[in-house]
Amino acid sequence: MDELIQRIISATGLSADEIEKRIVEKQRELSNLVSREGAAYIVAKELGLDLSVRHQPKLDIKGLVPGIRTLNIQARVVRAFEPREFEREGKKSKVANIILGDGTGTCRLSLWDDQVELLEKLQPGQAIELIGAYSRDDGRGGIELRIGRRGGMKLLETSTLPQIEQLQATASKPVRMDVCDLKEGANAEVRAAVVQLFETEQFYEVCPQDGSRLKQEAIEIQPGIEAKAWKCAEHGVVKPQITAVVSGVIDDSTGNIRAVFFRDIGAQLLGMSMDDMVARRGKLFEELDIVGKEFMITGRVRKNRMFERLELIASEVKEVEPVAEAQRLLNLFASNGG
Repeated sequence: MDELIQRIISATGLSADEIEKRIVEKQRELSNLVSREGAAYIVAKELGLDLSVRHQPKLDIKGLVPGIRTLNIQARVVRAFEPREFEREGKKSKVANIILGDGTGTCRLSLWDDQVELLEKLQPGQAIELIGAYSRDDGRGGIELRIGRRGGMKLLETSTLPQIEQLQATASKPVRMDVCDLKEGANAEVRAAVVQLFETEQFYEVCPQDGSRLKQEAIEIQPGIEAKAWKCAEHGVVKPQITAVVSGVIDDSTGNIRAVFFRDIGAQLLGMSMDDMVARRGKLFEELDIVGKEFMITGRVRKNRMFERLELIASEVKEVEPVAEAQRLLNLFASNGG
C-alpha cells in the first residue's frame, strides 16, 4: 500500500496527506464497499494513472468460466445467507455466501473474513457492481466469484438488470423438461433413467473449509527437510476431506445427456452416504442396481467446453413418486381441455 501511494506521489506531485484524503473520500463515496487499496487504485485512475491490471472484462454471468483473474460484473442480489464461522490454523474465520443473478444466470459470491461486513449493506434485490473480482470453480460444477485484494463492490442506485421477482423465479423454480429440449443455462427437472454409469472412480481431496480441490505440494517442515502436504490456494496447508463425483448417461426416451452428480448428490443417487462412498473406494460400483432405474433429477445444463456437448449438473436427485406423477399428468390433461 505504501508503495502504491509513493507511485501516485511520484506521478502527480501531490502530498501524501492529499492522497490519503482522496482515498478516504473515495471509500465514503462508495459506502465503504471498497478496500483502502482498492480506493487508492480508483483514485489513481481518476488522476490519469493506470496502475491496475489493464484487462478487466465486463461480463454477464452466463459468460463466466473459472480462472478469470480480474473482471467487472453487474448483478442483483437474489439471496444472502447467514455468515458461517469456523477455525483454521488456530484462528477464527468466517464466510458468507450470496447468490447473484443478472438474467443470464446465477452464481455464488463468497465473502471472507472482513468482507463479511459488506453483508449488512446487501438485501435481496440490491443491484451491485463487482470491481476487480475473480472467478473459480466452486467444486460443484458451478462458478464462484470472489473479490480480489484490489477489488471492491459498488451499490448501484439505478440498473437495467431484471427485477428481483424475475430473478428469484428463475433461480428457485426448475422447469420440467424433456431431455431433447434441454438448452445451455436451463434450470431443469427431468424424469429419466440411468442408462450408463462411468465406472472410473473419481475420488479426490478437497479443502474442508471451502470445498475447493487441493493440490499436493512439497513443503519444508524443517531446514533442508521437505514433505508432501495438501494445500488449498485460499487456506494453505489443510487436512484434506475426501469426496467424489459420479457421472453417467440418463435417458427419458426423447434423448439422452451426460449427467454429473457431485458429492452428496452422487451419494443420494447411489443410495448411500458420503462416508459409505469413501469406505467403498476401489469397489464403489460393485453390487449396485442403479442402471435402468428412473429418477427425478434437478440441475442446471451447461456446455462442456472440452467435449463441446451439453451436460446436466445435478443439484437434487430423488426417486420417482408414482402418485405425484399421476396427479401431474391429470392436471396437464385437464389444463389442455381433456
